[in-house]
Amino acid sequence: MSNAPQDPYGPTPDQGAPQQPQPQQPQYAQQPPVYAQPAAPAPQPPYGGYAPASSREKNWMGLTSLILSLVGLFTWFTAIAGIVFGHLSLSAAKRGEADNRGTGLTGLIIGYVVTVLGIVAMIVFFVVIGWVVSECGGDNPADWCTDPNA
Repeated sequence: MSNAPQDPYGPTPDQGAPQQPQPQQPQYAQQPPVYAQPAAPAPQPPYGGYAPASSREKNWMGLTSLILSLVGLFTWFTAIAGIVFGHLSLSAAKRGEADNRGTGLTGLIIGYVVTVLGIVAMIVFFVVIGWVVSECGGDNPADWCTDPNA
């Protein structure tokens, strides 16, 4: 027995241990060829072209603005509600909750035009009524305000 310290990992090649032949491995391992996978088609919106519901959840505001503003051509007071919904529609479109900015803007513009024309028409109406009352009223009414047969 020798008193030389024993290596816990076994004898090294320079200590005279017999060499076992190592299997030949290629220097660089061949990787199987990687073929590009075709990209999955983008998901189509439902019903042939409509946008996703997340960007359409407040589209009703623009449509309501346009309808109320157009009805305001006949009733005048609904144009004010058309203005309110037009502003709400534009802010929803800015936040991405609606995708019909043009409809909201159209309702807003028509609402403002109808409101201004309605205010001008009321002013003209009251001026005409005031003029008629001042001409025909009082102690000495104009000749055209009285009945000529009387």
